[in-house]
Amino acid sequence: MRKYLLINSVAVALSIFILARWFILIDKYSVNMLFLDQWDFMGGLFEQKGPWELFSWQHGPHRQGVGFFLTKLTADLSGWNTRIECFMIGTVICLAALTALALKWRLAGNITAFDLVIPLLYLSPLQFELFANTPNVSHGAMPLLLITLFALCWMIQNIPLRYTLCAAINFMTLYTGFGIFIGCVTPLLFLSEFALAVKNNDSRRKRLAVVFFFISVASIASFFLNYTFNSALEGFVFPHPHSFIYVKFILIAFATFIGMRMSNIVLYFIAAPIIFYMLYVIFRSGKDIATSVDDKEVPRNQIIIVLIIFTLIFSLNLAIGRACLGLGAAAASRYIPYMTPGFFALYLFTVTREKMPERVLLVCIALFFITTISIGTSNTKYSTWLCEGKERWKQAYLKTENVERSTQLSGFIIHPKPHDTKLGWKLDYLKKNRLNLYLDAPRQ
Repeated sequence: MRKYLLINSVAVALSIFILARWFILIDKYSVNMLFLDQWDFMGGLFEQKGPWELFSWQHGPHRQGVGFFLTKLTADLSGWNTRIECFMIGTVICLAALTALALKWRLAGNITAFDLVIPLLYLSPLQFELFANTPNVSHGAMPLLLITLFALCWMIQNIPLRYTLCAAINFMTLYTGFGIFIGCVTPLLFLSEFALAVKNNDSRRKRLAVVFFFISVASIASFFLNYTFNSALEGFVFPHPHSFIYVKFILIAFATFIGMRMSNIVLYFIAAPIIFYMLYVIFRSGKDIATSVDDKEVPRNQIIIVLIIFTLIFSLNLAIGRACLGLGAAAASRYIPYMTPGFFALYLFTVTREKMPERVLLVCIALFFITTISIGTSNTKYSTWLCEGKERWKQAYLKTENVERSTQLSGFIIHPKPHDTKLGWKLDYLKKNRLNLYLDAPRQ
């Protein structure tokens, strides 16, 4: 009894520490200054576009989706204060973690000390670019929340309600950042429902599964209406002349998630086995779906498969889209939220299916905690450089109101192509309406 009380107390204390660390990092590295891509995708707000235009607003290869509504609301309430936006993004990630905890409780019927894994996965400081670099709730945070919510709603026992909610969430998710890849999985999920209905001779469920299969296909098709292919990279090439780079790229992305450096030992003896284990889990869960007689086990296995396939599809797309930048691009922290569903699925598979010794779980938790801590790492130095650079440029511009002069004085570039993004006009807009950096400026 004392043993479990101690373990639970430590888990609660560490959870509080993880949450506090998350918001302390946001407070330390966020700056009230639009940066890089923000000057581009915030164009919808500068131009005061309508709801559908904001929802379908394309930035690079993805759209902004429901996240843009939250961005607009935060901007309207805060005067475009990007520090407030960073805290909003952090809160969305916290909501995703709470949704994951609710899903685990729904699947296992309890919350234990070992569920400390969930805040460790969802609130990893390694995803610092979400707030320290170019804050955009539609890229990372909101897709993670929506995907986790999709998985939770799939546990609803009322089939018409389950299908309806998941179809709606699927539509919102595929329009929001790289959540688009859930759109590749959802039609397959409804096809599996159709196959199960045929197996069980359930004609009503067959009809529903067919209807929602076509709804999910129509949803992904709608995404490409008025869509322009944009890799967001001038040097994009496919296929890459060195095809093995895709394999290494994916392995590095997985190694980055667990806080490991990209050495060959890490890639081939840690990252690669994780991917093979994910493939095994897909096979095992799919096999159990085909042979299961318990209706409660089927949704659990389906959720695990969906989460893992999403992460694998994303990592493959990441490799195809970014390999031209070199292997270092695979370690970008802004992609970590898209890796989270796959790792979360592995945890769900372990605690709901496999009997793993408590000591092994404790060791895994301890190692993950140690490898993802951010103090004293290159991430800290990069975050500090970004924070100080933004602040220097901001102060220089408030004094000179000249983009080129501010760049020279600060030694920092706020946007690589100021003319293309109409930076001067946008800065004048912010000044006229006393928004963003002008919130801190004295009135003239």
